[in-house]
Amino acid sequence: MQKKVASAIMLAGLALSAPATARPDQPVTAPVEKPATDILSRMFVWWNTAFKTPGAYTEENFSKFFTPDATLILEGRTAIRGVGEWATHFQKIQAGGGDVEIVVPFKEVFEKDGLIYTYHVIRSRRSGKVACSLAAGHAVVKDGKIASIVLVRSDLDASKGPLDPQCWTA
Repeated sequence: MQKKVASAIMLAGLALSAPATARPDQPVTAPVEKPATDILSRMFVWWNTAFKTPGAYTEENFSKFFTPDATLILEGRTAIRGVGEWATHFQKIQAGGGDVEIVVPFKEVFEKDGLIYTYHVIRSRRSGKVACSLAAGHAVVKDGKIASIVLVRSDLDASKGPLDPQCWTA
């Protein structure tokens, strides 16, 4: 069931990012990049810089973007609850070495009724290995801060087909 939900969300994201079929009487235009102005995009811009800055993942810094009880739900399971756990979780990932980046601006992002929906690339390098995944989900925003992020992710494998152009290959 979980794979079906993840597949459905990924297909929806792909459909949102697919260009419309061109008509002979209309010029083909490149997709327009969406600016990173929403709180979720701004947080990930900070997050990317903080990953490269030892000591940046603190409760105080996460509190600039998150409510005190903010959650992270990955593949239907609560992975983080509260800004203290956000700081601790990402300090551990940072201490593991390598590079991790959330590509911003996102492939797709839009806000509606206190939710920010996103479809984006997560790329990493660690111990000589490169990895890339697509993520889709939403954030709940309360009083201008992130109260919850819910994501499903799909790892990409170059041996099974072309990678997304935003993936690292080396």
